[in-house]
Amino acid sequence: MTLAKKAYKKPLAKKMYPYFFIMPFALLVLVFFILPAIATIIMSFTDLNASMKINFVGFDNFKRIFSDYSMPQILWNTVLFAVVTLVFSLFFGLFISIATQYFLKGKLTAVIYRVLWLIPSIIPAVVYVTFWKYLFDPTGDGLINKVVHLFQPEGDPVSWFTKIAMAIVIIATIVSTTSGGMILLSAAISSIPEDLYKAAKVDGASEKSVITKIILPSLKWPLMYITISDLIGFVSSYFFILLLTNGGPMRDTTTLSLYAYQQAFNLKYYGYGAALSLLVVLISLILTLWLLRLFDFNEMIKPSRIED
Repeated sequence: MTLAKKAYKKPLAKKMYPYFFIMPFALLVLVFFILPAIATIIMSFTDLNASMKINFVGFDNFKRIFSDYSMPQILWNTVLFAVVTLVFSLFFGLFISIATQYFLKGKLTAVIYRVLWLIPSIIPAVVYVTFWKYLFDPTGDGLINKVVHLFQPEGDPVSWFTKIAMAIVIIATIVSTTSGGMILLSAAISSIPEDLYKAAKVDGASEKSVITKIILPSLKWPLMYITISDLIGFVSSYFFILLLTNGGPMRDTTTLSLYAYQQAFNLKYYGYGAALSLLVVLISLILTLWLLRLFDFNEMIKPSRIED
């Protein structure tokens, strides 16, 4: 019986090993992701505020979203910020990766160029935002105003954050996020066999044909991932906007995620802020499903067929 028990316990212990390794990470996910998500959902159906008294109000917070007079402008700001930033960051990431991994592959110039684009993403956010604030400082000490003053000595300093606040936020975000797509796309391009390029050159293919017929089709998976992850990130991000403009002037740069943050942590309307954050999640989910359909994800995951 003792030998039988030992023979039975040993395989059981081996089966438990994976769960012991997974358990610490599962606990972290449970405590810092799943439980807060559940709390947010419950909170969205309450009128929880600074008094910290919980009263369930049903769908009142969600009804308030549709009656909020600021919502049309906030939704427009969110769409403008997310779409413009995504298009330009994706374009620059693709352009830089093709330029450095195909046209300038193996050259020192390509390495330097990629490093320069990496710098904004590794600088601490507060330092990075401080640079942009100095660049567009509305006083005469701002770098842009100093340059303008050289050509117009009698002109007054321009309040850039009043005139083009959204443009500044978009440009700062593009410069900071382009490197992520650049790294993934560069890795994907570097994995393309050199023989394909050589065969194309032998057949007399132009550089344009190599890019459109060989490189771009090979980037479908990374392009899909970057598009989805970046778009969700831009819809739900507010950190740069908070530090740069705090949503101002007025609500000209306030996005939906920043508005949810302001309602919850500035005005202490925790219930309403939770409802707004759920709207952000819903929008992100819809956009993800739409992009998966746009990229024809079901066709992409099918096993390749070997032609006879």
